[in-house]
Amino acid sequence: MSAPTTARAGRVVVRQHRRALRVTLALLALAAAATAGLRLWVAGSMDEARCFAGEPEACGAQLFGDWVTPQGFLALALQWSLFALMAVPPLFGAFVAGPMLARELESGTHQVAWTQSVTPARWLAAKLLLAATLAAGTAAVLTAVFRWGRKPVFSHEHLGWAGRGAYEAMGPALGAYCLLGVAVGALAGLLVRRTVAAMATAAGVTGTLLLGIGTLRWELRHPVHVSGPGTDLSQGLAGLPFDAHLVGSGYTTTDGRRLPYEACLQPDTATPCPPDVTGWYAEYHPVTHFWPVQLMETGIVLALAGLAAYAAFRVLRRHCP
Repeated sequence: MSAPTTARAGRVVVRQHRRALRVTLALLALAAAATAGLRLWVAGSMDEARCFAGEPEACGAQLFGDWVTPQGFLALALQWSLFALMAVPPLFGAFVAGPMLARELESGTHQVAWTQSVTPARWLAAKLLLAATLAAGTAAVLTAVFRWGRKPVFSHEHLGWAGRGAYEAMGPALGAYCLLGVAVGALAGLLVRRTVAAMATAAGVTGTLLLGIGTLRWELRHPVHVSGPGTDLSQGLAGLPFDAHLVGSGYTTTDGRRLPYEACLQPDTATPCPPDVTGWYAEYHPVTHFWPVQLMETGIVLALAGLAAYAAFRVLRRHCP
C-alpha cells in the first residue's frame, strides 16, 4: 500500500471522528483553564510558606462561613476530578469499540474502505493510530494539569501520592491504561460487532483491569517493615513518615504469629491485649517507591495493551483474510 493511500486513510478516519476530536480538545482546554484559575486564586490569597508550615490564617480568605478556603476549594475540585480521571481509560475503550469499529462493522460501511485500495489491516491500523495518539495526548495533558494543580494541596488526605486516582494521574500509568482501553476496545469491537454491546464490553473489561491491577500494584515491591516491643501500636505508627502508604499493621506473639490491629485495643480501653502479644509491626511504602512501582505497572499494562492489539489484528485476519 502506497504512502499516499495510507495518508488518505488517516485523513478519512480523522474526518469521520472530528466531532469526538473537537469534544476531547474542548474538555482538555476546560480542565486546564479551570485548574489554572483555581491555582491563580490560591496563589493570590495565601502565603504558601506559612500555610505549609501549619498556619491556617495564611491559607487564604475564608469562604462560605469559617471553614472553606481557596486551598480547600482547589483540593475538593481535584478530589472530584479523580472520578473523571479514572473513567478516561474505559471511555476510550468504549469509543474505539463502538463508534469507531463496531458501528461500521454492524452497518457494513467498512466494506467501502476495503474496496478502495485500503486493506483491512491498514483500515484497522489507521483507526488505532488515531485513537492511540488521542489517548496518549489526553493522558499527558491530564497528568500535567493534575500534577500542577496538586502542588499547593499535595498533603490533602485524598490527594496523597498512593491514593487511587491520584497515583494513576501522577505518572505514565494513566497513559498506559488509556492505550489499554484503545486496544481492548479494538478487540471488543471486532469480536462483538454490535455497537452498544461492544461499548459495554470494552468499558467493563478496561475498568476491571484498571481496578484489578491497581489493587495488586503494591505487591510489585516489598514494603518497608518496622516493628517494636510493647502493645502501643499507635506509638509505632506515629514514627512513620507522614507520607507513608501503610499496607499492613498489627501485633506479633511469642510464637511469631501476626494478629490484626483489632486484636489489641488502645491501652485506655477496657479490653486488654492477648497475653501472648509481645510487640507490634507495620509495613509501608515510602514515597521513594512511587516511581519504581509506577514504571513496573506501566510496563505490565503496556504489555497487556500490546497483546490485546495483536489479538485484534488476528481476529481481523481470521474474518477478513
